[in-house]
Amino acid sequence: MAAGSYSFLIERGSTVDFELRYQDSNQEPISLNGQFAEMRIRSGFDKTAIVELTSSLVPGASYTKTSGSAFLSISGSDLSSPVASGSIGIYIGHEVTSTFNFDTALYDIELTTGEARTRLLQGRVKLSKDIT
Repeated sequence: MAAGSYSFLIERGSTVDFELRYQDSNQEPISLNGQFAEMRIRSGFDKTAIVELTSSLVPGASYTKTSGSAFLSISGSDLSSPVASGSIGIYIGHEVTSTFNFDTALYDIELTTGEARTRLLQGRVKLSKDIT
């Protein structure tokens, strides 16, 4: 299965907090039990990551939404969804986004279970720069 494609906007200096649902072709959730999730945003291929987000294999494991934190949660954006819900929460605090200085970057999200790795989603990230 090919990775899905989705592009989104980050407003520099603002908090990013949204959720993706991993579903099959019948719109049924795919369990994230035993999955390790990673997301990287880079200014280009083979460039140093602007930000790296990772999950824990333990749902809701010591995630704290603070202005300086950035992580992926396999327990959704509310940090308490069951792993069977297929919910992946993406959180980047405003102190982290305030350091971003790109125009357009690339990202992907990968899931790893044992030796198997799946690229779930990929696309572009546009940065809307602030003046305040």
